[in-house]
Formats: sequence, structure tokens, C-alpha cells
Amino acid sequence: MIQAMIHALAQFVLAHAHWAPLLLALVAFSEALVVVGTLVPGSATLVAVGAAAGALHLPLLPLLLGAMSGAVAGDTLSFFLGRHYGPRLLSSPRLDKRRVWIVRGEKALSRWGDLAVFGGRLLPPTRALIPAMAGTSVLPWWRFLIADVFAALVWAALHLGAAAFVTHALVHGGWFNTWWHAHGL
Repeated sequence: MIQAMIHALAQFVLAHAHWAPLLLALVAFSEALVVVGTLVPGSATLVAVGAAAGALHLPLLPLLLGAMSGAVAGDTLSFFLGRHYGPRLLSSPRLDKRRVWIVRGEKALSRWGDLAVFGGRLLPPTRALIPAMAGTSVLPWWRFLIADVFAALVWAALHLGAAAFVTHALVHGGWFNTWWHAHGL
């Protein structure tokens, strides 16, 4: 089911490239929401769209800004949901499978603060949880936001950029394509 959805999104990008930044913003926003985000394949979608961008020579900056803005908006909403509802939000039965990661995330936040926000965006099991946990902590919103903006930039650039680079090199040739085939890959 998830593979079919990602394939459909990639086909949509191929047909409607001008909508890709908005699509990425919506997917990144959804993936960043506490509870809901554990069900959304945001990183895989970024890789699929990045691959389509590499094959079609689409500019990456609008895609990067779309993914980044959606991630920051979703993380910010999760932060304020955590601030408003407190630990009750993280005790949802839908998060029972993530209980170990919630405990680890809380320890990381108490030890490293905003650095845990940065790292949490890059780790799939904690991506949708850390912003809400930061909201329940004493971390000020402005420090959360600074760390989150940089983390969202790195997250989006890694996924989109790597996929676009590899796909572009494979589709359009060059030294990478030669190396790739020379090593039997």
C-alpha cells in the first residue's frame, strides 16, 4: 500500500511538476504531526520526488523550501500541542509501539535540549515525537524553532539532494554512471 502511494505521488510529480513543492509541504507537515506522523512515509516521498526531480531536471530549491516549510509547520504545531496537552498527548494508545522511543527522546531532550530536536528530526522513529516532547519540556519555543529550522533544512536536503543526484547521474550519464556500472551496481 505504501509503495503504491509513493509510486502514485512520483507519477503525479512527473505529470504536474509545478505542484510538487505544495505536495512536499503537505506530506512533510503530515509526517511531522504527533500520532499521525507515525503513519506517513514522508522520507520515502521526499526520495521519490527527489528522484523524479533528478530525472526531469526540476529545480531543487522550490522542492526543498516546500518540504522544509511543511516540516517546520508540522513540528511547530506538534510543539504547541505538547505544550497545551502535556504528557497526556504522548500517552496515546496509538503510540504504544513507540514507547521506548518516547523514553529515549525524553532523556535526550533533558540532556541535550535543542540538539535533541535537531537529531530527532533526522531519526525516523522520533521524527514525529520529539516536537511534542519538546513542547512538554521547559525548552523555550524560540530555541526549539531555531533547531527545527536547521534540522528541517538538513533533512530535506539530504533526502531530496541524494535522490536527485543519484537519479540524474544514472539517467543522464557522466562519471557516476560509468562508475556505477563498472562496479556491477
